[in-house]
Amino acid sequence: MALSLNTLLPPALLENPVLAAAELPRALMTRVNFIPGVRHRLGWRGVRACVKGRGGVTVRITGMPGVYGVHPLNTGLVDGTGLATFALFYFPAPDEELVERFSVQAGIIAQAEDYLDRVREFTLHDDLRTLFGIAVLEAYFRPATGVSLALTAPRHDIVLALDGVTVQAPLGQVQAVEPGGEDQNLPAWDVAVPFFDALAASASYCLGLSPQSMMKSSRPGMRRVYGGGSGLRSETEPRARDIRFGLGWDMAVPANADMKTTELCWAAPEPLPDEYGDALWRSPDVPGAANSLDKRTMGITERPRLIVLTGFLGSGKTTFLARFIEEQAARNGFVAVVQNEIGQKGLDGKLLGQSYAVTEVDEGCVCCTLAGSLRSALSGILGEFHPDFVVLETTGLANPANLLAEIVDLADMLDFASVTTLLDAACARRALAEFEVARNQVQLADVMILNKTDLVDEAALSGLETRLRELNPTAELHRTTYGDIPSSVLYGVNFRKPLRRPVPLLAPLGHHATHGDAGIQNAIIEWEGAIDRQAFRKGVASLPREVLRAKGIVRFSDSNVPEVFQYVPGHHALTPAGEVRDTSFLVIIGQDAPRVADELRTEIGA
Repeated sequence: MALSLNTLLPPALLENPVLAAAELPRALMTRVNFIPGVRHRLGWRGVRACVKGRGGVTVRITGMPGVYGVHPLNTGLVDGTGLATFALFYFPAPDEELVERFSVQAGIIAQAEDYLDRVREFTLHDDLRTLFGIAVLEAYFRPATGVSLALTAPRHDIVLALDGVTVQAPLGQVQAVEPGGEDQNLPAWDVAVPFFDALAASASYCLGLSPQSMMKSSRPGMRRVYGGGSGLRSETEPRARDIRFGLGWDMAVPANADMKTTELCWAAPEPLPDEYGDALWRSPDVPGAANSLDKRTMGITERPRLIVLTGFLGSGKTTFLARFIEEQAARNGFVAVVQNEIGQKGLDGKLLGQSYAVTEVDEGCVCCTLAGSLRSALSGILGEFHPDFVVLETTGLANPANLLAEIVDLADMLDFASVTTLLDAACARRALAEFEVARNQVQLADVMILNKTDLVDEAALSGLETRLRELNPTAELHRTTYGDIPSSVLYGVNFRKPLRRPVPLLAPLGHHATHGDAGIQNAIIEWEGAIDRQAFRKGVASLPREVLRAKGIVRFSDSNVPEVFQYVPGHHALTPAGEVRDTSFLVIIGQDAPRVADELRTEIGA
């Protein structure tokens, strides 16, 4: 069964050709990776959104040891057709032969211990984007007509070092590149094509349509030169040529005026040129995957496993969830996340990115406003994406006891796996002492993760563990930093680890504590333009103890890069957001939050 644009993109996007073009590549990549039996046949080995760098996606393709990166560049409207361009990067594996074809500096970076970690968030690192770019991807969307994809890359990306390149080796300076020699000679076109082929094959499959048009064109290429007393510059390179190749589904491939030489122009119903007869994108049919959209037709009757993920404000649920998703994706598993926020901005959903199908069900906390809508939401998710796991991530102020009745109602759709509760080792003792919701989160857990253990000493940890055992003597208890623990340790290799206490579905129902019982509120500060960093730091440093959590995205006057702000009592952090925006916002959660927000707004001049 083929997918159409109506299911590939949200209806609101179909009415906006620019936004539809911007979302098209991501929708194609993620949708195909959700379908068992199809992703591997089309060449996909995994797709992951950059958690912090907005808009970035990392991709692995069969036959290529390294990692591709895709990052948005520009959008626009051309004669009623939406156009979005993306930079395409390739980050070779450290031991891949292709490393030698990149520049010396790129090769040095590829050998660093933190290289692969940095690649996961490549949009935050200027050196990675500068040294590993290979191509430009174009996506076109014409309402009620069709879509088109095009790839432009140099056949040889050549960089000359007029002064040569020397590197520091164990025995001293080594001349890595002779003066006037090639610092880089990368077959960029050949490296980019496997990604484009997989993306185009995904388009054919998802649209249920073979390409109707094809165009291949080229122009004389350039090389980059540096040294000799001047900066980086471009000049003509006789050996280089830029190639552009495009495919259209129910539309012609838009031409590029810069490509003076047309090498191929094809349109249906003419026979497809022989050289493309084996291309996966030539047909919407995927051999051996006819039944892949529905696991039941493949004889797979196993229901998705449900994890209820809870924990008080700032405990690290989002970090844990991001690691869990990455781990399951590496094993070809798909995780559907149902997540909502007590604040009005749903920041955590934005940080996780849309390539993992994160659904923000509503704006309130799950214990207050999700009742009556969870089953309906899950019915749509399970029917459309067929996930292996469903993680119901509650807000930090939610009491999982208030979900039990609804979870009972999901028994025909999901297999219950765990109530997993995270705790902030530095703040948990106060939360447990002052808030019944925090105590209930611990009491209902069958897995407890004591997170951020690097922030407290052993005596404090031991004392906290004693308190946790008083509240819940049977649940498993694990120590972590940054939520880093294999899921097999928590749930067993096949997610069939016996629970060490009765399944929470059997717990007594009735009224359970909510954040409202403790007088906890939320308030939001929004402002246009940039603010003064020092005024902001001074304001957040004086937040009263009644503030349990604060988070947002802030633009400062001394930087062009917006920053994510995270606050829990005793600790706050600012990290690059990677998202270009003109507005800033801050969500304050705690007792008397509106008053605190007003005072902070005045102090920082927002």
